[in-house]
Amino acid sequence: MNYKSKFFLFFIVFLTIFFTLRTVGETFYKTAHADQAGIGWLFSTIGLIFSILSGFLIQHLWDKWERIQKVVLEEIHALDHIVMFATHNTEFSEQTKGLIRLYVQYVVDHEWSLKTRLLGSNETIESLKVLNNEFIISNATLNQNKGILTKLINTLFYTRERRILLSTRRMPYIIKNTFLLSAVLVASLSLFVSINSVVFDMIFTLSISSLVFAIYLIVDDMDNILSPGAWHVSSKLYKEFLKKLE
Repeated sequence: MNYKSKFFLFFIVFLTIFFTLRTVGETFYKTAHADQAGIGWLFSTIGLIFSILSGFLIQHLWDKWERIQKVVLEEIHALDHIVMFATHNTEFSEQTKGLIRLYVQYVVDHEWSLKTRLLGSNETIESLKVLNNEFIISNATLNQNKGILTKLINTLFYTRERRILLSTRRMPYIIKNTFLLSAVLVASLSLFVSINSVVFDMIFTLSISSLVFAIYLIVDDMDNILSPGAWHVSSKLYKEFLKKLE
């Protein structure tokens, strides 16, 4: 479900709750309006806590998103340079391209999930090991590039680990649940900050709740960075690299 659909559903649910409370709870609203000073102070305190928490989380998640983008580019860069340095020998070049193609294909098909294993025996690790062995036993025509190629292989191991660590790491449940609780409190308690005019009350509460909902969607989207969204880290660059090899 995209952002527009989520907001449309949110507006329907929120306005239904708003007009239900205004209709059924008219006596309560009159009482709340008489004690508006106390309610406003308590509401602003909760709003302040929510704003501090959401600001901290967005900054942290934005930094993680930037680091993942950088790591992906470094990994593609290393793969591209391995192919470039291996082209001095036709037979070795074809073997290298085959191993690189196998590695990238496995990344695209199996490593874009929260369940991806960092270590263990899988095709990506095995293809990197085979590729490294190919460099070690390569003929003399590649001697001048062996040091560079070995460094690039080490870079691949490192960038893969960094990519998996960053992309599969989620917010601790206690922090995310605290953020969710504060968002729900701000959105729901805004319904009880009463204004005599129903129109102005609806505009006020709907504006606050929509803003809170938008911030929640941003944090949730950035926390699950592998799922499609505005801050989605996709396998597009790897697929483009595969086409380049072909």
